[in-house]
Amino acid sequence: MKLKFKMRPAVVISITSIIGIVMIASAYIELQESKKEIFQLLFEHSSSLLETIVQSSKNALNSGGEIETLLTEKLLDNARLIKQLDNLHLLSNEKLRELASTNNLFRINIFDKSGTRVMTNRVPEPDHPHGEFNVNRFDELEPILSGRQSELIIGIKNAEYTDEQRFAVAVRRTEGGAIVINLDAKEFVEFRKKIGIGKIVRDISDNHGIEYIVLQDSLGILAASAGVDSISSVEEDLFIAHSLNSDSVKARVVESNNKNTYEVSKRLIIDGETIGIFRLGINMEDIERVEQRMIRRLVIISLILIAISVIVLSIIFTSQTLKVVSTEFDKFKTTASSVLENMGEAVIVIDSNYKITLFNKSAEKLFDKFSSKIIGTEISNLFEENYRLIKDKIISSAGSAIYFEQILTVSSESKHLSFNITNNKSSHNSLDTFTIVIKDLTAIKKLEEQAKRNEKLSAMGELASGVAHEIRNPINAIGMIAQRLNKEFSPASDADEYHKINQLLKSEVDRINKIITQFLNYARPVEIRKSKIDSKIFIGDLFLLFQNQAKVKNINFISGTTDSFIFNIDAELMKQALINILQNAFEATEPEGTVKVEYYKKDADAIIIISDTGKGISESNLKKVFDLYFTSKKDGNGLGLSITQKIISQHNGSIELSSKENIGTSFKITLPLL
Repeated sequence: MKLKFKMRPAVVISITSIIGIVMIASAYIELQESKKEIFQLLFEHSSSLLETIVQSSKNALNSGGEIETLLTEKLLDNARLIKQLDNLHLLSNEKLRELASTNNLFRINIFDKSGTRVMTNRVPEPDHPHGEFNVNRFDELEPILSGRQSELIIGIKNAEYTDEQRFAVAVRRTEGGAIVINLDAKEFVEFRKKIGIGKIVRDISDNHGIEYIVLQDSLGILAASAGVDSISSVEEDLFIAHSLNSDSVKARVVESNNKNTYEVSKRLIIDGETIGIFRLGINMEDIERVEQRMIRRLVIISLILIAISVIVLSIIFTSQTLKVVSTEFDKFKTTASSVLENMGEAVIVIDSNYKITLFNKSAEKLFDKFSSKIIGTEISNLFEENYRLIKDKIISSAGSAIYFEQILTVSSESKHLSFNITNNKSSHNSLDTFTIVIKDLTAIKKLEEQAKRNEKLSAMGELASGVAHEIRNPINAIGMIAQRLNKEFSPASDADEYHKINQLLKSEVDRINKIITQFLNYARPVEIRKSKIDSKIFIGDLFLLFQNQAKVKNINFISGTTDSFIFNIDAELMKQALINILQNAFEATEPEGTVKVEYYKKDADAIIIISDTGKGISESNLKKVFDLYFTSKKDGNGLGLSITQKIISQHNGSIELSSKENIGTSFKITLPLL
């Protein structure tokens, strides 16, 4: 059926107008959002720059302080040394000159109690205003001379008769007076100027786009970039006043020299004291030019979009048809995806680059990984050390589908898995994706192994029963003959030895009869009488049976759980089965070792795990432990574990064994709850 649509000019004009209005509105909103983003970037950039200025200023001030402290310590150390020489009366003008030259000191002056200089390293100058010793510094050294201080840091001071500066310290003489040491402070002062805040401000303000950098306090400008003579004060600018009381960076747009400037401010704090506030002005001309270009671009784009919208109207009905097709296709994809997601087998789809594109629920359960974390990653992250094997199989499936089985360690468990790998080709007949269907055969293989073991034990039991019947009659006859000989016949000599041999023959016949009875008991079907049993009470009874043995052997006998649930078993037979395992565990475990019983409910099964830290079972004997009459003990009969397996099997359960030599053994018993 064909559908024809006819669009009138008025409708086209109306739709075009609406689209035009929407496009212009969208362009305006986009412009505003772009401006926000630009200002956000500007704020981050300027904040980072301002933080750098603040931190550099702190470092400069701290560096100056550190250097001054080092200079002070150096001078004080020298002054203390000279004080020791003064105590020994070893000082003279010549000695002071030698010390000054050796330690790179500018001036060493020794003053008496009245503050008059009595010794110096200064070379005599005939025309000097003070002469050589007519120098008194009582006012300057009063804290030392009066005894109030033992050491005095004079710091940087101006030289009295030159334009130079000195850095000085003083220590008190033992007998009164003072020792004063000076350094030429020219290099130190020049260094402070090079690393000072003013230098930092001037250097950074030379960068493109920076209008000004100012450090000011409530009194005025402390430091500023070139060309800044005045700026709004803290009292008249509420924005600055607010910034001075806040630790965060503040930003605003201000008009400066008939142009807009983006200004950020942050206060400078040293050792908890507010020094002032930094103000950084960024030129906005580049931003305004970008904004104008954006406006032009958005207008052009809007016009183009309006033109395109008219064209789009002509194909809108075609699009509707395509939409219907697309909807049907999406339904198909959804159905296919749902089928794959809910398949009982694990399904993994990988692309040609070995990246996972589909990971269904069964795969999540098998590998214990979420699809959200696996999809998009390489398959090597899933199979890890087995990746090379899987990759080789994938490559070999390029021609046709392949099937293979492999035992792999998945989620820390050894599992028997079957793999079915098929390749999917694109419309160009090139390899596009690979589908891997994985089925967990572990439980099936265990059931098969259990069935084989039961079949083997059944056959051995039938054989034992037949042999026992065949042997019992002649053995009984031998026993009766031995008994008659013992009663009716007495030899003429060596009677004692005769009766002793006869008695030994009878005891051996009895022992063979006992073994035959065990054969018959094992071969005879066991009648199961199930009843509902509380797990906690059942395991508790087992603990009571072995508590005394655990104490005697000094073995830790513990329970890993205290769950309580009801399961349907023959309590006496199951107790016999577990006693066989526990007895073996106690015999294999050395003193200070551990025997542990865990039990819990999992889905529709009851799980009982008995483990020990004993000597373990060798790998060669692992497959033999359930065989009839297999034992590694000198006095064992090899029936215990065979009977245990028979009881568990008749409960429709299973038993699994894992063991490592010198580490321990673990038995996992799975029983249906009902």
